[in-house]
Amino acid sequence: MKSSAPFAAAALLSCILAAGCAQTRETSATSPPESTYQIDSFEFRQSGNSQKIRGASVTADFFQSAQVAPLLGRSFLSEEYRSGRQQIVMLSKRFWQQQFGGNPQIIGTTVHLNGQAFTVIGIMPTMFDVPSGVDIWVPKAG
Repeated sequence: MKSSAPFAAAALLSCILAAGCAQTRETSATSPPESTYQIDSFEFRQSGNSQKIRGASVTADFFQSAQVAPLLGRSFLSEEYRSGRQQIVMLSKRFWQQQFGGNPQIIGTTVHLNGQAFTVIGIMPTMFDVPSGVDIWVPKAG
């Protein structure tokens, strides 16, 4: 009986190469047009402490044009851009790790921004930093 090691090695190599190609494709995501977002300052309140953070109100075209999927959770749904909707937020990986210790249980929980409750729906990957230095994204009612 012949060894299947060469086939396993070839399969592993092709898997690594394919993953590398997928990673390259993901990191070369296009930057959304400036017309799809507005940078804002938000007051983040946690355990009685508050701090100012940079965030962006984004249109439906923002994440579609970026072509980057969340690291964890989901992106905004089209109906979440309407006014009167539930308040939701996406976090940067940096902010998620700093404020919540990278706890994946944060998805579906509430954070307080500008005195209002927002439900965390997703975490964006490290390589997604648009606009630069932003820690949160919220849908812009349109």
